[in-house]
Amino acid sequence: MTVYGAGSSSVVWWGAGTAPVALAVWALVTVALGLIGIVQLDRIRKLSGQTAAPRKFDRVLARNIGAVILIYTIAEGISAGALHALRHDALIFPIAVGIAGVHFFVFARVLDTWQYYVTGILDCLAVAITLLLASSDSKVGAMPSWIFYPLVGGGAALFVTAGLMFYESGVILMRLSQMPQDAARD
Repeated sequence: MTVYGAGSSSVVWWGAGTAPVALAVWALVTVALGLIGIVQLDRIRKLSGQTAAPRKFDRVLARNIGAVILIYTIAEGISAGALHALRHDALIFPIAVGIAGVHFFVFARVLDTWQYYVTGILDCLAVAITLLLASSDSKVGAMPSWIFYPLVGGGAALFVTAGLMFYESGVILMRLSQMPQDAARD
């Protein structure tokens, strides 16, 4: 999530001359979440002797994930084709981000990952705000605002999701690291 968020929101570099604070925030969030991820992985490595048996490959889950990706791909293609045919090309990218937001709702259900609901809501909100407040011909630097703002919003949504996932995994890791101590006391 951190890497995808950093990639999506990296469009802030197009507005670098006008928003050095945005660049600093982007860099700080990216580095902070990256370091948190590294610390989490190190904590997991230290608990590796206490792991459960690996989960077996689940064909139903694999089919569900494949179905979500296939439907998402078809929806993106149909919407882009329809918008182009209707000569509404400026809407292609924001609608694509909106569809990506909706696909996170489905993934949240399929993967039983509540944080993806947050991603979906924030993605769709970024698109709605952009379409309501920015004109189709406005620009941020050289980039059309209808591309810039959904990317930044989507990246921020992924950063929030990464933060929520890191928090939840940190709580789980804390519980797991205390388990042997609790068992020794009993």
